[in-house]
Amino acid sequence: MIYFGMKKKNKKPFMEMDERNRQIAGKVIAVMYFLTIVSMQGILLYRRFVLGQNLSDFEDIAIIVTINTLFLVSALLYFGAIPLQKLKVKSMILIYAALVVLGSLFTWFKYNIIQKQGLSIEQLFDKVMIVMAIIGLIMGFWILLSIVGKKRIDKDLEE
Repeated sequence: MIYFGMKKKNKKPFMEMDERNRQIAGKVIAVMYFLTIVSMQGILLYRRFVLGQNLSDFEDIAIIVTINTLFLVSALLYFGAIPLQKLKVKSMILIYAALVVLGSLFTWFKYNIIQKQGLSIEQLFDKVMIVMAIIGLIMGFWILLSIVGKKRIDKDLEE
């Protein structure tokens, strides 16, 4: 019940922050998010190499961290935080190549060091082809999101 002369108590004080407070809150949230992801990666490495747990024991956490990271980059591209349109084609190709190399090294490390299965050159080449396809799909999705996000931003600026 509201009486005359009394102010209504704000139930959502976070929503009525001024611009400076929102910037500070955003920076704190970003740092805490980054620390959480890095901590999760550290926990995964600790569980695997110090505790000697099997990959299947924490595969669910690894999947969540991977999907979370993919969604983070996707959201940053969509909302314009990463200006992908300013990158040249050469830069995008270099990013693609770097991701393929990292993915291939990780795959080799996983099969040869962690699981000790050993991969022949032919098997490694097959895995590299899969890595190239997956990274190509992810980058294509990111480029599409960036274009759609840019159009959304331009539309919002017109209104």
